[in-house]
Amino acid sequence: DMPTTELTSEDLTDGSIDILSILVKSGLVPSKSEARRAVQQGGVAADGEKVADIHAVFTKDALSGEGIVLKKGKKNFRKVVVK
Repeated sequence: DMPTTELTSEDLTDGSIDILSILVKSGLVPSKSEARRAVQQGGVAADGEKVADIHAVFTKDALSGEGIVLKKGKKNFRKVVVK
């Protein structure tokens, strides 16, 4: 079963969250600089789509219900959901 990170509305800014914050909050990376590096190196995907933009944001709608599956590298998966 996939590890899941539950975010709350407080984790969002104006109803959305950027890729660097979500990577840190999900525990996939220890810091934003590490998150930035992972994205720039092409090692991050959301629902199977590579995320190449460090400014990419996810809306509350996108994260509701089933949420999204974040992947860093080959083996690190995390489901991220807003409750």
